[in-house]
Amino acid sequence: MTKRRFRAGVIGLLSLLATPALAQLSQTDLLQGLDQEFRLALNKAKVPGGAYAVVQNGRIVFTGAYGVREVGKPDKVDADTVFRLASVSKTFTGGLTVLASQQGRLKLNAPLAHYVPGFQLGSERDTKALTVDHVVSQASGVMPHAFENLLEDNQTPEQILPRFKLLKTSCTPGRCYSYQNILFGLLEQALQHSTGLPYPDLLQQRILGPLKMQTASVGYAGFLATQNKAMPHHRAGKGWRPEQVKPNFYWVSPAAGINASATDLAKYLLAMLGHQPKVFSPQALDELRSPAVKVANKPRWPVWEQYKKVSTWYGRGWRMVQYDNHRLFYHGGVVDGYRPYIAYSPEKDIGLVLLTNAEADVTGKVAKWFWGEVL
Repeated sequence: MTKRRFRAGVIGLLSLLATPALAQLSQTDLLQGLDQEFRLALNKAKVPGGAYAVVQNGRIVFTGAYGVREVGKPDKVDADTVFRLASVSKTFTGGLTVLASQQGRLKLNAPLAHYVPGFQLGSERDTKALTVDHVVSQASGVMPHAFENLLEDNQTPEQILPRFKLLKTSCTPGRCYSYQNILFGLLEQALQHSTGLPYPDLLQQRILGPLKMQTASVGYAGFLATQNKAMPHHRAGKGWRPEQVKPNFYWVSPAAGINASATDLAKYLLAMLGHQPKVFSPQALDELRSPAVKVANKPRWPVWEQYKKVSTWYGRGWRMVQYDNHRLFYHGGVVDGYRPYIAYSPEKDIGLVLLTNAEADVTGKVAKWFWGEVL
């Protein structure tokens, strides 16, 4: 990134930093600090490349990039370089589910089995009790990460689906947090059954197209067809080596199958912050932001120590931290050589995107610094 480009980004944010939400920050500390923290974290972990973006008050105020798309090749990462979003994909699926519900096409309180023929749990009572809303809110009560080992062994969701008959819920659906990928992936069938559109088409029609997320795509073929893309990397001694992209988790697209750039996700966060009401109305955002199931683990970042009441929740495709009367919404992910992270604060009207093409946990460290400064 050139000094001229950095100054331009800083100048673009100066007037925004004068707002009460960020009045405690100096004019340049936030952006210069983020850029420095991001570069230092990636450099220390020897991560090949990454990109980030900051949105504030209805604008993309800054983007940055570091490193290369693939080790051994000269192509640089920029703000439009596409990365796999891994579990950040769940936030999009949560949005589609809420939008379909508000259109009257899908009932959140209907049993998942109503929309997914052949789906059964270990008892008829559990099958009838498990609703679409329980699945999208990670409150199914089914053992965590059910049958993901089979997905990693190249079994398809169609092959795995009959195995759910072997499972009984460990708690009443809606009562306890239980993170899922394959079960969450079944929302693809629920959405297609209720809207008549395949998941990629529905996503393009309702979110990607209206938000002008021009480089975003769904699925393995969509990623491979992208020219400006970051390849995944795995550990090789003290460094990283490039790997081929695996299709497995693309088979559960609602859970982990979307691809996008930092610029794309910045546009998406602006919608989450309420600046695209034709795409996500205030009513839709209220549903997305509603906490559904409490997560037992407490947030560990020092920033939360200043608040009297702090708890973590999962909503409709989003994680959230509730601190006193405020909420921070976020989701991270990790899949085969990628580590994405997005988050936003409605109160501060600010959002953050972090993307890397290696599995080292640098996005968490940078996010910790950023929200420590903002909150």
